[in-house]
Amino acid sequence: MKIEINPKVNNFHRRSGIYCIVSGAEVKGFGEKIYRISKSQARRIEQHFCGVTGCGCNKGAAVIETTPEGTEYGLRITE
Repeated sequence: MKIEINPKVNNFHRRSGIYCIVSGAEVKGFGEKIYRISKSQARRIEQHFCGVTGCGCNKGAAVIETTPEGTEYGLRITE
């Protein structure tokens, strides 16, 4: 499914939204709706919201690491 990522809050650099294709597989155990995404999708989303090396902003606050090792990523969905 194609979803738009357009955080209204915590979008420090005021970037426009971005579209992402997600499988619809949800990550369980977070208490909120989170879709599983690939590492390359996570990198693309973060670079879209902030491509500045060393910037400390939250890059739109959309992508989260779903494992302690940082090997899997998820995308918060606010409906």
